[in-house]
Amino acid sequence: MGRILLVAKAEQLKTYKQLAKEYNAAFEINDFFQPSVLEDEKECERLISLYEQVGVPEGSTMHGAFYDVIVFSEDEEICRIAKHRMEQSLEIAQRLHVKGVVFHTNVTPMLCTSAYNQTVIDRTCNYLKELLERYSGVEIYMENMFDADPAILVGISQQLHGTYANYGVCLDYAHASISPTPISQWVKELAPYIKHLHINDNDLQNDLHLAVGDGSIDWELFGHYYKKYFSQCSLLIETTQPENQRRSFDYLQQHVFCHNEEQEAENLLEEIFRYMTLLADERGFHATIRLLTDMGRTLVNSERASFWYWDKAKKQYWTMAALDSERIVVPEGTGIVGVSIQNNETVRIDDPYKDPRFNSKVDKETGFVTKSILCMPVTNARGDVIGAYQAINKQGKESVFTQKDVKRLTLAAVYCGKTLESHLLYHEAQVDQLTGLKNRRGFYEYYSDVMESLVKQKDASVIMCDIDFFKKVNDVYGHNAGDAVLVKVSDVLVDSLKGRGEAIRWGGEEFVLLLPEFTELEAAELAERIRSRIEAEICQYEEIEIRITMSFGVGALNPELTADANIEAVDERLYRAKTTGRNRVVTTS
Repeated sequence: MGRILLVAKAEQLKTYKQLAKEYNAAFEINDFFQPSVLEDEKECERLISLYEQVGVPEGSTMHGAFYDVIVFSEDEEICRIAKHRMEQSLEIAQRLHVKGVVFHTNVTPMLCTSAYNQTVIDRTCNYLKELLERYSGVEIYMENMFDADPAILVGISQQLHGTYANYGVCLDYAHASISPTPISQWVKELAPYIKHLHINDNDLQNDLHLAVGDGSIDWELFGHYYKKYFSQCSLLIETTQPENQRRSFDYLQQHVFCHNEEQEAENLLEEIFRYMTLLADERGFHATIRLLTDMGRTLVNSERASFWYWDKAKKQYWTMAALDSERIVVPEGTGIVGVSIQNNETVRIDDPYKDPRFNSKVDKETGFVTKSILCMPVTNARGDVIGAYQAINKQGKESVFTQKDVKRLTLAAVYCGKTLESHLLYHEAQVDQLTGLKNRRGFYEYYSDVMESLVKQKDASVIMCDIDFFKKVNDVYGHNAGDAVLVKVSDVLVDSLKGRGEAIRWGGEEFVLLLPEFTELEAAELAERIRSRIEAEICQYEEIEIRITMSFGVGALNPELTADANIEAVDERLYRAKTTGRNRVVTTS
């Protein structure tokens, strides 16, 4: 089940906090959508401070700027103000560490024509792309308000879904129920994009925001849709009075979330099939790991889940995927993950704070409360432990993980292990074992994935370099000394790039630097800085101090040429550098 949320407002914040604690719910903050608040900097600061003092539950969301937020207006001044209000909302969301922010489409149903719709879709998407990139740590949900049908949201989603992981639809089920379009059509067309829902009750004619069960909406039908499509979405009970929120919670528990074991098994099977379909279509390693981690959380119904990799070289564990939390790195052998990995055992804990193996440091720093833990080792095909899968805080009526959860989580752990092992083997095939740089095979992969499309639109350059008189190093000092020189050069190349490109060991003592968004002049300047640094530095091997120089060929990548042809062109410049004195940079043919 996804996280259940309740509307929170500052004037009764402690009451809402108590209710959230009682029902294990989170907030949707409703204090920052009015222009009068967003315009008042002191009031904004007061409200933010109040929420920081009381505490915002994990998984909370926020309603963004509401009135007159029309980024698709023909009036540029209206657009400017609307964009500013959305940015203000997201800045506040970041400060309060909420999961996502809801914005209305704000379309006018009486104007809905194909031309109007397309203008709304295109202009909204153009601006949302900027926000989704700039505020990548916050999810942005677009919500139907006066929309007569789902067309606008479908159009926006078709452009953004899949490209931006932090985009999703907020289906306001109550708004959709009073629209002229059947609720079945709303659900069918938007289901692939929905991450968040708003529910309340009404008379099927007016937006009344009644307690769930007090109006005319068919909640049995909603329960069917919820179990089939939305069980992992966050769900806001959008009624503001605490007594109505309480009645809504109780009604949902009795009429929507209750189900027998047969229904549970059927829903679980559907979820597994859903994830298998998503995994079949996914090719990216990190996206696959995230899907598998999310599948594990779903299978055991936990609040958080994380997949940990055992980095033996650095003697530490780090999260390859951590849902609802930042990436964490811990020393080898520490915490429950350490117990599971070092002992190759599954660990279940019902009260972590009473278990001496549990490290509560992160909880103390973040304010998170760990109530239960299920952690199991992840192994490769030989049975060697390579990581661990951890689920935290069992949700629902059961507050602890059971043996049934252990069996279910094993499915996700096995798939995580197979995927990680495959990735590591693939990675090893593309990496030079001595220097840690990509090898020639890795070069072609990077060129295909990054450079080939980029060079058609932007500047890009390549440097080819070679250690001068490297054979003499091996002959005089031995091959181990030669290896030390190769490692030293590799470290200098990587450090000089500062993340703006890729260093490749081309073979022997030759290296290639692929440089996205570098002009030939900028690449030549970089080559000269590297040349000077190599000439000035000393490679220490045991008691021996070895000095070396390098020669460089530099060229802009030509989008009309293949990768091999571009390398051949810059190799000619490197040859000229070698034959005209070495220890120099050549850029022109």
